[in-house]
Amino acid sequence: MPATTTVPATADAPPPAVYGLFPLWEHTGVVEESGAARVGLRHMQVGLGPLTVGTDPYLDIYGTMNATAKLGLMRDGPLRLALQASWLRVPTAAETRGVGNLHAGAFANPYAPVTLLPVAAGVTWLAARRVHLHASATLLQTLSAAPELQARSAGIAAWVEWWTPTSLSVRLHAGAEGWPVAPQEHVGLSFGWRTRHLALQGGYARRFAAEGTSANTLMFDGAVVFP
Repeated sequence: MPATTTVPATADAPPPAVYGLFPLWEHTGVVEESGAARVGLRHMQVGLGPLTVGTDPYLDIYGTMNATAKLGLMRDGPLRLALQASWLRVPTAAETRGVGNLHAGAFANPYAPVTLLPVAAGVTWLAARRVHLHASATLLQTLSAAPELQARSAGIAAWVEWWTPTSLSVRLHAGAEGWPVAPQEHVGLSFGWRTRHLALQGGYARRFAAEGTSANTLMFDGAVVFP
């Protein structure tokens, strides 16, 4: 049988994703190139050496102040590793402001604000010139003056992205998160389109809770990119 080889990124290869699309739990091992930046619906960030710092403007608009720092740990051939930490301050009764999907479970905080502190490790493998594999593990600490809202949960996620020659991509998403507080799984499908200065992506995921219920999640983003 012929040997299987891994194709590293080249100058004309599609750029690997810097972030995932499923809210809160999905990440990659890639950081912004130093000096590169993007301004978009879900990410406004800049690369500072091996560090990417930014915020989610969509959540900021709805009153959830947030900030993220992502450190690139390794870039060896086709392999990328990164560590990400975020801070999110969710206002009281966030479910009435249209950000219920922020928490991957049936999240509601009618009596007190909540601080979310997710820490994630992400890995990206450029398996072929047009096939990128991403996986991540996330630990989420929830802090609040309301004791019932304080918890620690964990999740894992993975997704594969296949690029066409026309700068379009198809992604398949899967993961399990919220354990042991509100365990659930998700599967999803999304599409992306990328040019040198524009990145658009959107899709749909179905969430399945342990008690047998299910719900929908819309995944979306659009950004102007400054490479």
